[in-house]
Amino acid sequence: MKTCSGLVQPLPVAMTRVLKLFLITMLVAASVFAAQKRAQAHESSPQYVDLAGWGRTNSFRIVWNSNGRDFMLTNRSWRLAFTVNSRQAEINGVKAWLSFPVIARGTNASIALLDIQKLIRPLLTPARNNSQRKVTLVALDPGHGGKDKGVETAGCQEKTHTLLLARRLQSLLESAGLKVVLTRSSDVFVELDDRVALAKRRRADIFVSLHYNSDGNGRGDAKGVECYCVTPAGAKSTNTRPDDNATTKAVPGNNNDSRNVLLAYLVQKAMVTGLDVEDRGVRRARFLVLRDATMPAILIEGGFMSAPDERRRLVGLERRRDLAQAIADGILDYKRLVERQ
Repeated sequence: MKTCSGLVQPLPVAMTRVLKLFLITMLVAASVFAAQKRAQAHESSPQYVDLAGWGRTNSFRIVWNSNGRDFMLTNRSWRLAFTVNSRQAEINGVKAWLSFPVIARGTNASIALLDIQKLIRPLLTPARNNSQRKVTLVALDPGHGGKDKGVETAGCQEKTHTLLLARRLQSLLESAGLKVVLTRSSDVFVELDDRVALAKRRRADIFVSLHYNSDGNGRGDAKGVECYCVTPAGAKSTNTRPDDNATTKAVPGNNNDSRNVLLAYLVQKAMVTGLDVEDRGVRRARFLVLRDATMPAILIEGGFMSAPDERRRLVGLERRRDLAQAIADGILDYKRLVERQ
């Protein structure tokens, strides 16, 4: 700095240290910002593979609809239906949500490699448990309870009907030779992490959380069933807005990605084929009970209590019986598949 004589004097030591600290802080901030931008670019630009080429390798043929947007990959056992620029797919007639939209590249269509790895392949070639790893104990989680009423409409409380459904499902599974543990057996409040901890402590082989839905917009026009499993690392959840900065990091539940989606698909398939309901598809979410589960885990939305006509069916004995049977069928299908030799 200059003195009154015009000579340049060295900066004071304290000021030099402040300047160095400021420069280091700016460099660190720039590095963090760059890393975040790289991560965002990776999320928004996943690796894609050509579907026609993948199909040929895996004995599928591709059939395009005349509209140029819809197409199918088919073979003797499977029919995979896709739409360009959409995340919705159908796998043997059952809806499933992709993590990324199918895109057009020239005259061909491409799918995210992550969707091949975390959705398509686990269904086409299901994982097998080793001979010692049987599915014998099911943790059933009736959603809500106690002070947490869940959806409440027209005098109906979700917490009441999830418990009734769990009891019916418990009876069916036990009749089929399985053991069942409930995360709650009465109208009590149980923290979400305690539900997962109970399943882990009892060494449950699968975790099934039971819920009913609400559209949240007050119109009551949404209907149907959906089944959730945990979102793959590197992807956003199905219902997350594109501009949402929710985490895409790996969580404990991702250790069972292949079995999670297999269980979700088989239960969703059983519900839409066994009931007269709208298929809202297999979806992804990072709900705590899915995120922290150490065993294959799903969360079922058994219908919309916010839709008056659907609610009237949901609270009735016949629908509860049929829904419980469909869920049990899906669980038993899963058990047979993963235990096959």
